[in-house]
Amino acid sequence: MNKAVEVTRGPLIESTHMAHIAVVNSQGELLYSYGDPERITYARSSVKPIQALQVLETKATQRYDINEREISFMCASHSGETYHVECVKEILGKADIGLDKLNCGIHVPGNSDVYKELIESNVELSQSHNNCSGKHSGMLISAKNMGEDLDTYLDINHPVQQRILDNISYVCDYDKEKIMLGIDGCGAPVHALPLERFAYGFARMADSVKLEEKGVFVDKITSSMMKYPEMVAGRNRFCTDLMRVCGDRIFGKAGAQGVYLIGDKKNKLGIAVKVEDGNGQATNCVAMEVLRQLGSITEEELKELNNFYNPKLLNARKDVIGEVRSSFKLNKLAYENNRQ
Repeated sequence: MNKAVEVTRGPLIESTHMAHIAVVNSQGELLYSYGDPERITYARSSVKPIQALQVLETKATQRYDINEREISFMCASHSGETYHVECVKEILGKADIGLDKLNCGIHVPGNSDVYKELIESNVELSQSHNNCSGKHSGMLISAKNMGEDLDTYLDINHPVQQRILDNISYVCDYDKEKIMLGIDGCGAPVHALPLERFAYGFARMADSVKLEEKGVFVDKITSSMMKYPEMVAGRNRFCTDLMRVCGDRIFGKAGAQGVYLIGDKKNKLGIAVKVEDGNGQATNCVAMEVLRQLGSITEEELKELNNFYNPKLLNARKDVIGEVRSSFKLNKLAYENNRQ
């Protein structure tokens, strides 16, 4: 039975989480798996680094002098901290686009400490606080640079979304016509592919020579994420801390409902994780355990990231009453992927 993560209370396992995992190399070989590596999965925000690719390809970053910090932010699911909100203004300001052109909606920041600070500071929530506002900023400046309509940039038939769809198809080596589409929480199209295709896409991003002329843009995106990890998420967030600790060789991006994608530049691997019930704490735990089993992370790094790898559970009095721990072993099953 698939019990990838255990949640304990005292001596008992109180609950478990199912997971699906695919580990693929840049040659397209599925090296390791757990659960169903072919599970059709919405990537949610985990493919934001691929979605950002068209911003660089259309030369919007050149025209509007977008720096590495801002490129990293275009890949973000951020916490709405002050420097995140300011970055939205900086990007759109460079292209002379008003904040009112954002069409991502408003939501409370996921980090409760950030939300408390906003309330105490009497700051009114805006679309800039939306965790996807960096992605939307990138979409808007690329549309403006190409002379395209700014009001309909989220429509699937808009050139921005078609470029994104083409890039997901190319990077993940999956037929564009087979990609299933939905609508994400921010209103943008969201893409579903087999889990191992996302792993392959991130493996190719980690070994960017495989992406030919797109490789130089991919390198710029991933290096920006690793150089400015705080822009990708925020304080006490897994994406930020993972790249802060391992950012010389590993880039990672979370997606809602238990998705996590990782590129391992040193070993030229892509890792895709989907926790079946969407639990974020379990997702982080699984991602960390995969890195550990692959030998992609050192014991020292594992220790520094232990709050994500093996978090202790506290009650209202701050007593330790249990833990979240991994309980799976990857299946080794390399085969050459002969997909058409």
